[in-house]
Amino acid sequence: MKSVRTPMRPRVPPKPNTLEHLQQNSEQNNNVKNAGGQDPVDVYCRIRPVDSLETCVSVVDSTTLKISPPNSIGRSGCGREQQYRFKEVFGPQTGQKEIFDKVAKPLVADLLNGKNGLLFAYGVTGSGKTHTMQGSAKDGGIVRRTLDVIFNSIGEWQSQRYMLKPDHLNGFEIQADADASSDRRQFDAASNIQKAFSKFKNPRPKRNASNSSSSSSSDRVPETTVIDGLNEDNVYGVFITYLEAYNNYIYDLLENISGVNMTKSLQTKILREDGQRNMYVFGCNEVEVKSPEEALELLSKGQKRRKVAHTSLNAESSRSHSIFTIRVVQCPLDEQGEDVLTTVPLRISQLSLVDLAGSERTSRTGAAGLRIKEAGNINNTLMMLRTCIEVLRDNQLNNANRMVPYRDSKITHYFKNYFDGEGKVKMVICVNPLTSDYDETLPVMKFAELASEVQVQRSVVRNEVIALPPGRRRANFLFREVRRNMINEGFDKAKELDIDISPVYTLSPAWPDTSLSDDTWLETLAKLKNFLKRRIATRETLLQQTRVKVDSVSERVATAEAENLMLRQSNSSLNALRAAEERKLKEYEALLLNAEAVNESLFNNYNTLVEDYNQAVEERALAQNQGQLEKMRIKAKLTNKLEMHKEKIDKEFKNRLKEHQTKMVLTQVRALQQLAQGHSSSSSGGSLAATPVNRPITRQSARTVAHPSSAVPSLAGDVLPTTGGGSQVVFQDVEILRQRDPLAVPNSGVKRNSDGTPATGSLDAALQHERWKALASPATPRAPANKRTRL
Repeated sequence: MKSVRTPMRPRVPPKPNTLEHLQQNSEQNNNVKNAGGQDPVDVYCRIRPVDSLETCVSVVDSTTLKISPPNSIGRSGCGREQQYRFKEVFGPQTGQKEIFDKVAKPLVADLLNGKNGLLFAYGVTGSGKTHTMQGSAKDGGIVRRTLDVIFNSIGEWQSQRYMLKPDHLNGFEIQADADASSDRRQFDAASNIQKAFSKFKNPRPKRNASNSSSSSSSDRVPETTVIDGLNEDNVYGVFITYLEAYNNYIYDLLENISGVNMTKSLQTKILREDGQRNMYVFGCNEVEVKSPEEALELLSKGQKRRKVAHTSLNAESSRSHSIFTIRVVQCPLDEQGEDVLTTVPLRISQLSLVDLAGSERTSRTGAAGLRIKEAGNINNTLMMLRTCIEVLRDNQLNNANRMVPYRDSKITHYFKNYFDGEGKVKMVICVNPLTSDYDETLPVMKFAELASEVQVQRSVVRNEVIALPPGRRRANFLFREVRRNMINEGFDKAKELDIDISPVYTLSPAWPDTSLSDDTWLETLAKLKNFLKRRIATRETLLQQTRVKVDSVSERVATAEAENLMLRQSNSSLNALRAAEERKLKEYEALLLNAEAVNESLFNNYNTLVEDYNQAVEERALAQNQGQLEKMRIKAKLTNKLEMHKEKIDKEFKNRLKEHQTKMVLTQVRALQQLAQGHSSSSSGGSLAATPVNRPITRQSARTVAHPSSAVPSLAGDVLPTTGGGSQVVFQDVEILRQRDPLAVPNSGVKRNSDGTPATGSLDAALQHERWKALASPATPRAPANKRTRL
C-alpha cells in the first residue's frame, strides 16, 4: 500500500512587523504569532566552556548575550558592546541533559505525534557543534538522547521488522506477511554472517578503542525520558538515514553499510520532489532500526565515512554538513487490535538533526590545497542559508514576494519544505567566547538575529477518522491474558475461543430473576413490573430519539439531495464550460504547434542567414588579408626587379659611356696621329715644336687659334657656377712647363722664306695644328671631384 503524505498547507503572507515588535518579549511574540497560525524559528545559544580568561562573550540573563570587543579593538574605537536576544542562552556550565530537554525534546514529541522537525547546529569551527549533537558515550548529545526517548516512548508498540518497507519515492508500503517473513529470515542470516566475519577479522578487539561499538554501548548512559500521550492503537516503525553534503554534493553514509563493502567509494545522490512536492534524496538507504543500540551502531559506521581533517583550530574538523534523519511511520490497528489496517494512509513524520560545518578563515586554520576548496564550499553553503533567511524575513516584513533562492545550495534546497510550513524549525548557535574568535562570532550573531525574526507557517496534521473504538490494543491484550489464565486453570475449551473484542450493543439491562415462590412471588412480580416499566420507558425514549434522528437524517438527506442536485447542475454547466475550454485549448494547441513550426522554420532560416553572413564576413576578411599580402608580395617583387633593372641600366650606361669615351679618345688620338704625320711630312725642316698649353679657358677665339703666339698661355678647364653666385674652374688638362735658351733663336716651327718671312703653306699647317689641339682638349679625362680648385 502506498503512503499518502500530508499535503503542504499553502503559505499566507504575514502582516508586516516592525523591528521593535520583533525585539519584544519572547512570550508576547509567540502569542501574537501563534494566533496568526505561524511559529517563529526558535534560536538558542550555547557558550562553549574555555580555560582562558580572555573572553569576549558574557551572559546577561537567560535570554540575552553580550559581546564585548577585545582590548585592541576597544582602544581604537572601532568596536562597541552589542547585545543579542535568543529563545534561551545556555552558559558554559549547562549540561547536555538540560539542552536536550529544552531544545530537542519538544521536537521528539512532535515527531511521535506525526509532525516534522528540523534542528540546526550553527557556529564557527571549533565552537562545539558536533559535541552538542553527538556528545559522548557517558554524556550523550541530542542525537543519542533522541533515539533513547523515541524507543522508550513507543516501547512494545513497534511494528515487526520488514512489515513496513520504503518505496524509494519518499513513502512507505505495507508488505504481506509472507514477504516480511522472508526478508526477516534473510536479515537474520546476514546478521549472523556479519557477526562471524567481525569475530574472525577482529578476534580481540581493543577495549579502549574510541570507535568500538561494544565499548561505547557498555559505557553508554541511556536517556530515560518517556513521551506520554501517544496513540496506543497504532504500530510504529523507525527508520534512519545519514547523509553528508560535501562540496555541494549529497552522499549517503549508509550506502552499502555491510562490513564487506564499507571501503567502497560513495556515489553522489540527487534531490527530487515527491507527489506532495516534498524534497527527498533519491536512492538513499533508509534502514529500519529496532533499538537505540542498533541505530547508534549505524551512526558510528556512518561517521567513519565522514569527511574530517586536521586544522590549526580543530584536530577533527568537519569538512562537510551531516544530516541525520529519523522517520517514524504510524499504522492504525484493525477492529480486533491485532493486525494493521491497509485501507487507511500511513502517517509519516521525520526529524532532521543537522550538524553544519563551521565557517572558517584560511588564515587562521592554515588550510592549503584541497582544504581551501572545502572551506570555500562550506562558507558558500552557509552564505546561501543566510541569504534564504534574509529573503524570507524581507518578504514577511515588507509583504514582498521575492523568490527565495533555495536551489542555489543542496542544503537549502533539501530543507525548503520546512521553511514553507512543513514542520518546526529550531537552531542552536554555538559560540566560542575567546577573543580570538571575535571577528568570526559577530557574523554568526547577526545570522542568529535574522533567523529569529523569520516566521514559519505552522504545520497542521490531518488525523484520518477511523470508525473504530479506542483501546483496541489493550482489549486484545486483556482478552489474551484472560484466555491464558483460563488455559492455565484447566479450561481446555478456552483454546478454541476466538479473539472478539467487538462492542456489544443492548437496549436495557438483563432480565431479573422470574422464578416464583410462595414467599417472594409478590416481590418478584413487583420487580418484573418495574423492570417492564423501565424497559417501556427506555423503549419510548429510544423511539423518540430514533424519530428525532430519523427526522434529522431525513432533513440532512433532503438537504444533501438538494445540494447534490445543485452540484449536478453546476457540474453539468462546468462540464460544458470545460468542454468548451478544452476545444479552445485544442485550437490554441494547434495554433501553438503551427506557430512553433513557423518559429522553428524562421529560427532555422535565421541561423542559416547568420551562418552565411558570418562565413561571408570571414571570407571577405580572409580575401582582404590575402589581397594585402599579395599586394605587399608584388610590391616587394617589383621593387627588387626595379632595383635590379636600375643597377643593370646603370651598369650598361657606365659601360657604354666608358666605351664611348674610349672610342672618342681613340678617334682623337688617331686623328692627331694622322694630323701629326701629315704635318711632319709636309714641313720642310725639323719637327714641329710642341705648343705650350695655354691658360685655362672655356673657349678660344679665332684670334687665339690663329695667332697662338700672341695669346696668353692657358689651360683647358670648365667654369662651373657656385651656390654663392660666383664661378669655379675645374681644370681638365695638365700644364707642361718647358725651358729654352733665351739667347737661342726661337723656332716657331713655321717654314720661312729666304727673307725671314713665314711661308704660306707653313702658316696654314701651324694654324691647323693649333685648331686640332684645341678640339682635342675636351676629350682629356677630367680630374676627380675632390681635386677641384676654387679660383
